[in-house]
Amino acid sequence: MAKVKVVLRGVGLIGSLVADKLRSRGDSVVIVSRQPGRFAPSQKVISRSDTEAQLEALSDCDAVINLEGANIARVWTKSYKEEIRQSRIESVTQLGALVREVQNPRLKILQASATGFYGDRGDTLLDEQSPPGGGFLAQVCVEWEKAASDHYPQGRFALFRIAPVLSRRGGIFPIWRNLFRRFLGGRLGSGRQFFSWIHEQDMAELLLFYLDHFAAGAINACAPQPITNREMTQILADTFGRPALIPVPSFVLSALPGGFGQEMLLSSVRTVPARALKDGFRFRFGDFAAAVADLA
Repeated sequence: MAKVKVVLRGVGLIGSLVADKLRSRGDSVVIVSRQPGRFAPSQKVISRSDTEAQLEALSDCDAVINLEGANIARVWTKSYKEEIRQSRIESVTQLGALVREVQNPRLKILQASATGFYGDRGDTLLDEQSPPGGGFLAQVCVEWEKAASDHYPQGRFALFRIAPVLSRRGGIFPIWRNLFRRFLGGRLGSGRQFFSWIHEQDMAELLLFYLDHFAAGAINACAPQPITNREMTQILADTFGRPALIPVPSFVLSALPGGFGQEMLLSSVRTVPARALKDGFRFRFGDFAAAVADLA
């Protein structure tokens, strides 16, 4: 397969793994970052504030992967909720302006969104055709995706509705590991709520798959088998050899500031990757127990 040139924005948990995979197969990677000094000198990095350098990179690349956005896994004060929203809208708006200016006809855009788009939907099975739900995260995702539709060239961008990513390097998995090892693990609320997830390797490979076999539109970036919180808790307890002793009542989680507990911990999101499966992507970690065992 021909080598590609990729501009990568938002090099966090997912982006760093994608960059490594791209380089390992011989592709060219240009990173755009607000903190270019934190990268090794061997990596090609552009400051987020250097517009001219970004224009030059975009004019001579095949794709841009945009994973920028403020971290949602922290306390939701009123001001931070606005930062979550604004960071996503600003990133898409700014990138869209750059893309329009360079007028590179071969440039494709792989844009992050999130499974939060669907809101709290109980046991309803959700594919890419399902409408958005309600709540803060759903509204942010709707605005995020609308910004992409407004500012990116039609037919040249794909939206990845990314589920929580399982990785030992960060995100939710190290928190689970620490809690269960300290005998503090337990189900959340009723435990009946569904949890959609994806292993970090599958997430990175999914982006590379659509980099090579581009298709516009929304793509659920999640494992094929969502799991209930009760089932998930038992698997984690078995994996770490600890009993799940301490269930957390719903009223405690609902009291967390800004609706964080209700939307992040109690919402039920049962998504399936219908597009990816139809397009021929094969998940390495379709089963939650296998994914956890790999990371433990």
